[in-house]
Amino acid sequence: MRNRIKIKIYVIMLFMVTSLVGCTGNPTKTTIFDPYEDTNRKTHSFNKSLDKSLLRPASNTYVAIVPKPLVSGISNFSSNLELPIDILNGILQVDLHGVSENSGRFLINSTLGIFGVFDIASRLGIYGKRTGFDQTLYTYGVREGAYTEIPAFGPNTERSTAGLIMSFAINPYGGVFKGAQAAIPTSAKILDLMGKRYKYSDAIDGVLYQSDDSYAQSRQIYLERMRFNLEGKLDDNVYESPYASD
Repeated sequence: MRNRIKIKIYVIMLFMVTSLVGCTGNPTKTTIFDPYEDTNRKTHSFNKSLDKSLLRPASNTYVAIVPKPLVSGISNFSSNLELPIDILNGILQVDLHGVSENSGRFLINSTLGIFGVFDIASRLGIYGKRTGFDQTLYTYGVREGAYTEIPAFGPNTERSTAGLIMSFAINPYGGVFKGAQAAIPTSAKILDLMGKRYKYSDAIDGVLYQSDDSYAQSRQIYLERMRFNLEGKLDDNVYESPYASD
């Protein structure tokens, strides 16, 4: 058990150091830095096809046949499973208030909320603070790097991609869910994803299937939201079309 913890710590350190030195610089200092656009557009086409053929119809079927209270409960359960990672990142960010909020929320929902199925903490005014390795790397001064679209995971940057890998490397439930039970967190996450796909279907469909350039639109929205969440501000240039003529 001790060796396993050490390995996880080494993995975190490895990816943090790799991220610190490996993110592609932005020599032009432009708001949208996309040197891999040709490859990203091909990946976007794949993701769009995956959504159209699988995720969108599956989400519609899921919400249609599963009672709404159960859909909500699964979403709550999935969100509760993510709290230990939020707590770890809060510690790495030295965010004592966030750690306290997330720890209290996890404790209350895991007990009174029956493993997080019921969101009792929110009823008590304890909403927690969502965070992740992307924000941790940002806190340590890691640049966002180039825009990158990942198969099945969609829009990202080089920094957020490193954070995504770190999230997969850290499994806080390795000793909790064993054997067939190991599929529970992943299954809950997939069902939660389908529920969110249905909930935001109008906005998602508008970007993917009704915009003139779904790739440019999704890239712009992702960068806008990511920078706002991390910096609390937006660069006005993010609203400029990257394909506008000089």
